[in-house]
Amino acid sequence: MSDKIEKILLKFLDNNASPIEVEQLLQWISSEQNYKKFIEYITINNISNVAVNQLNKDKILEEIESRINNQKSPSKLNSTKIVDYSIYSLIFVFIILVGSYLNITNDNEIIFSTLDPSEITLITSDGKSINLENQDAKPSANENFEINKNTITYKKTKSVSSNALNTLKVPYGKTFNIHLSDGTNVHLNSGTSITYPVVFDEGNNREVFVSGEAFFDVKKNNSSRFIVKSNLSSAIVFGTKFNFKDYPEDSFSEIILTEGSLGVRKIENTDKDKLVIIKPGERAKVSYDTPNIKKSRVNTNIYTSWIDGRVVFRNENLENMIRKLERIYNVIIINNNTEIKERFFSATILSEKETISEVLFYLKKVYGLNYQIINNKIIIE
Repeated sequence: MSDKIEKILLKFLDNNASPIEVEQLLQWISSEQNYKKFIEYITINNISNVAVNQLNKDKILEEIESRINNQKSPSKLNSTKIVDYSIYSLIFVFIILVGSYLNITNDNEIIFSTLDPSEITLITSDGKSINLENQDAKPSANENFEINKNTITYKKTKSVSSNALNTLKVPYGKTFNIHLSDGTNVHLNSGTSITYPVVFDEGNNREVFVSGEAFFDVKKNNSSRFIVKSNLSSAIVFGTKFNFKDYPEDSFSEIILTEGSLGVRKIENTDKDKLVIIKPGERAKVSYDTPNIKKSRVNTNIYTSWIDGRVVFRNENLENMIRKLERIYNVIIINNNTEIKERFFSATILSEKETISEVLFYLKKVYGLNYQIINNKIIIE
C-alpha cells in the first residue's frame, strides 16, 4: 500500500476524505490484489474488526458505491467539499457485514478497574495547587487564566510578572489543552507535565519545559523564537505545528513536524552546528546512547492521531505498546512471556470509546495474547 493510499484511507476512517479521494480509494480497492491489502490493513489496524478475511469484496464495493451515488451529485463531484458518506459506508461494512460473517462477541468481558485516578493539577508560581477538574476551581483576582471544561486559557497582560512559572500536570488516563498567553495552543497527552511562563516577555525567547507528550500549534512571532525543552532535547521554532514526545521512562525523545520548520538539538549541545533542521513529514529522534539526531520520513497521522482520541500502533514491539496502554488507560501491565517480548503488533485504538477490556480481547483474538487479572494488574502469560 502506497503512502498516498494509506493517507486517503486514514482520512476515510476519520471522515475527512473528499469525494475525489473516496473515488480513488474505491478504484484502488477494485483490484483483487489491492482488496486483499485493504482487508489486511483493516484487520490489523482497527480494534473493532478482529478477522474480516471472510468478507465479500463485491458486497463491500456495491455498498460503498451505492452510498456514494446516493449522496453525491455532479456538482459535488467537482467540489473539494468534505462530505460524510465515507465514514458511513465503512461503518456499514464493519457493523453489518462483519457482524453477519464473524459472529464474534466478547462473552468473557473483563471486570477490571483502573488505578486510583489522579487529578489534572495546576501548580502556580507561588506553590498553590489547583484541581482543574473541580467545577468550582477558579483563579484568584491576580491570576490571568480561565478554566473551561478541558482547557485552560491564559490572557496576555502586563499585570503579571514574566518570571512567574506555572506547571500543569496531566495524569495517566487523561488529556488536557492549554492556550498560552502568546496564542500558542498545546494539547497534552496522558502522563504529561508542562512548565511555562504565565506571560512571555516581548522580544525574548518563549521557553517551555515538557515531560511526556504534547502537540504544539505555535503562534508565529518572527521576533521571538519558541523553544520546547525536555531533559534530552529541545525544539526551536518561530511558528509551526509539531508533536513533541519525551517520557522519562523512554530512552529517547522524538519530534514530528506537521507544518512549518524547526530545529532540533540534544539538550547538552549549545553549538549551532549541532542544530538539525527538519521539514514537514519528518521525524527527529534523539537518543541518550547516540550522539547524532536521526531524521526520517514518516506518516505524521500515526504520531498525532492521539489528539483525536485514536492511538495507532504500527509494527510496535510489545514493550512500547504496553507503556502506551498503561498511559492511556491508567493501568498496570506486566509481561511474563519472554517469547513475545520483541514481537511486533499493529492496531488502531479508539481510546475515548474502547475500554482496556476490548483492547485485551482484540489482542487475544488476533495475536493469541493470553493474560489474566491478578490483584487488579494485567499479567501477560
